Amino acid sequence: MIYHLNTTAVPTLSKQMSRSLCEKSFQNYAKIDGEQLISLTNSRQVNSFIIRSLFSQWKKEVERLESPYFDFKHEKVKAAVKQFMNVLSNHISIDKEHLEPLLELAISDTILITFAPKYFLTNLMDRMEKPQDFKQQFKYIKTHRAFFQQVVDHLGDFDTKASVLNEFDSLNKDLLEETDVQPFMQKLDAESLLEELFTVEEEKKQEETTPTSEPKETPSPKAEPQPNQGAKAERKATLNDTFETIRTGQTLAEKLKHKISPSIEASLTLNEKFMFQNVLFHGDGAKMRAAFQEIDSAESLDKALEKANTYNQGWDMDSEEVEAFMEVLARKF
Repeated sequence: MIYHLNTTAVPTLSKQMSRSLCEKSFQNYAKIDGEQLISLTNSRQVNSFIIRSLFSQWKKEVERLESPYFDFKHEKVKAAVKQFMNVLSNHISIDKEHLEPLLELAISDTILITFAPKYFLTNLMDRMEKPQDFKQQFKYIKTHRAFFQQVVDHLGDFDTKASVLNEFDSLNKDLLEETDVQPFMQKLDAESLLEELFTVEEEKKQEETTPTSEPKETPSPKAEPQPNQGAKAERKATLNDTFETIRTGQTLAEKLKHKISPSIEASLTLNEKFMFQNVLFHGDGAKMRAAFQEIDSAESLDKALEKANTYNQGWDMDSEEVEAFMEVLARKF
């Protein structure tokens, strides 16, 4: 089957999906907290866009706090506001009425970024003050991430919406991921809306042709083994290795002035919790909390890294999530 997204149906159906998901989420609750919010749906991208909208709303609230009588640009004031935000993010309480529009936008953007990425980028830039703001939006993008990294890398200080979209057309489309429509709709509990959201057509069968002669296969030469190559491949990279590399320059501890005094979990923002739970702990919140409790008991940074490594199940040691996790450990120890 070939599926073609009906972009004109996205707003209406996103609203319908949001209403349905909220009905189920609030069956037993008047309000939901941050832990429930970061796993509200089975779609990692939808959940990430919900967090994006929540922090965007927070930014607007802070801007309304600014006053001609106080210096909100002062470093101490900015640090206090940031600390307030961290505390507030651990005490989220949101009702159905206020969550539904955030979820609606998250679903709409998720559908578009997945099946019509250029349409998504166009709509997103229409909502931003300037195209360069896309760099702040990028951290919430989980779908086609490698492709949109290209957009960030090519984004200049003087780019306009038109120039960004022109650049989009020239980027490497091989980095776009293929997404199966049916599992995608199942994650949003919206299988019944599939044919309203997509035009479905049968794939044309290619006519089979019989080659007149089979090409002879030429055996490939065996690659010469490199010294110590096998030993390096067998050893899994650890957090200790990565942290030692960072220590050769400016250490993370030198970058961060204040250490974490409470537990690791209590020190995290909602965005950090979402990032660690979904990327490092494969969506398992209980496992993440157990890891933090075990790491909290470590006597030193090296011991903390050793404990953290026991939870390393194929982490990308160069990823922003691992780097952020090490920054947290550096602040703690």
